[in-house]
Amino acid sequence: MPQNIQILNLQGLSPCNHATGFNLDDILEIEKSSFISPWTKAMFEAELKNPAARFMVWALEGGKLAGYVLYWVLENETNILNIAVANPFRRQGIAKRMLQYVEDDSLKNNSCSVFLEVRPSSIEALGLYLSNGFKQIATRKKYYITEDALILHKKLGASPR
Repeated sequence: MPQNIQILNLQGLSPCNHATGFNLDDILEIEKSSFISPWTKAMFEAELKNPAARFMVWALEGGKLAGYVLYWVLENETNILNIAVANPFRRQGIAKRMLQYVEDDSLKNNSCSVFLEVRPSSIEALGLYLSNGFKQIATRKKYYITEDALILHKKLGASPR
């Protein structure tokens, strides 16, 4: 397993030794069921070689993959590239816990801001981000080819309003 992938247990957010069966195909299964234009295996593999990338995989007791988040921490900012939760585990607070983990990790690494892009049509994802203190700061025209992207930002250390 590449070194920049860390497998975490949802209960305590601690390393999961029992999840050694993890592989990229498990991630791709969640990816394909979560996005209109899913990342390819090659895209994930390229990020795994990127020293700035952090790839956190959340597993349940027994090693069942629940979700993942891929992000960069660069100097004083963090950029969330990809975050998804497996269908059976959605709407249980897992994505919120993953966001909190990214924020905590970012603060530990002197990042003061988190950025991400989201489709305006991803109502649930947009609601999650806005309810967790992210604010829309711009729009990227045709970022998703057929749809614009909303650029969201959260200043870390500030309480959500």
